[in-house]
Amino acid sequence: MFAKTEAPAKPGTFESLLGKGIEIKGTVRSKGSLRIEGAAEGDVECEGDITIGETAIVNADVTAQNVTIGGMLSGTVRCYARLELLPTARVKGDIIVNTLVVSEGAIFSGTTQMGEAAKDKLVAPPTPVAPLVIGETKPEV
Repeated sequence: MFAKTEAPAKPGTFESLLGKGIEIKGTVRSKGSLRIEGAAEGDVECEGDITIGETAIVNADVTAQNVTIGGMLSGTVRCYARLELLPTARVKGDIIVNTLVVSEGAIFSGTTQMGEAAKDKLVAPPTPVAPLVIGETKPEV
């Protein structure tokens, strides 16, 4: 009778947080926006936006709509819209993006593909994540 609809996250907000004390290895997938302040290793895929805070250390390939980096990242960043490197950002790896903003003080070492050069590598946004129902086992891949 009363269906609950989820409103999209507002820009600058996040739905999930990996705090300073959290270290995670493997694949992280999020339907909403994600903020990382701790350590992550592996792959981070987000249908929304990702913010990598100043205290974060990320050794992962990152895929999202918009990405803001203030901490350390080593890996490939695939960003379907805008990537912003804040003054405290330290990035080593490859960037594939439509729009890139680099603040004074940010350090980047790697390759960048933008606009038309990135078009083939930014074919589709991350695939939606099917929810896992409590008590259901994850299917083998």
